[in-house]
Amino acid sequence: MTAPRPPVPAARARTRARRRAAVPAALLVAALAACSAAPDAAGDAQSRASAGRTAVATEADCLAPQVLTALGFDAAAYTGSVHRDAPEAAAPPDGFVAVSAVLCSTGETLTDAAGRWAAVTASRLEGDVAPLVSALTGRSTVPAGTSGTSGTACPAGAERADLWLVDALGGAVRVALPGGGCGELPEAVADGIAALDVMDVEHYPVALVAPAPSASPTAG
Repeated sequence: MTAPRPPVPAARARTRARRRAAVPAALLVAALAACSAAPDAAGDAQSRASAGRTAVATEADCLAPQVLTALGFDAAAYTGSVHRDAPEAAAPPDGFVAVSAVLCSTGETLTDAAGRWAAVTASRLEGDVAPLVSALTGRSTVPAGTSGTSGTACPAGAERADLWLVDALGGAVRVALPGGGCGELPEAVADGIAALDVMDVEHYPVALVAPAPSASPTAG
């Protein structure tokens, strides 16, 4: 006579059932995690691509708020028309081919009925920009990690400059100048700018520095 097989305890049977159920549950969790990771990775890549695209503006603008600030003006006090924000000054991105430049500079004044104004000068430059680009990207003229601002404050009254490189389609990159564009530029950069042909120059009044005297009151 064969001895009866001992019964499996109910608790052990339930444990085995839970183990079998845990396998597909674990697979489901892993699948869901993979699905959620893929959109996140795609979103990160898209964000990085968008960040790269924002470095190229649709046009060079010497009156953009960030440019006015770099030139020593109070951008919030500017009373002219509203201008779009400019990207941070940096090195030209890979693949950007410059064919011209726009130099934004200070030092000029304009006078009208309101008085004397400190002005921004926008100079459109054309010619062989390769020497200028080489000077701007060379380690001897642009310290690593520069962001277009100098470590010390620009002295009052010092001339300042901001520079855009422009491609054949009009896209513009605001490039970092050594010393933040304060005072004299390194020789290689200055020579690269001076070698270009000045095609157009515009002066824009930005800050009223000497209001015109008001008319004397007439005796009654």
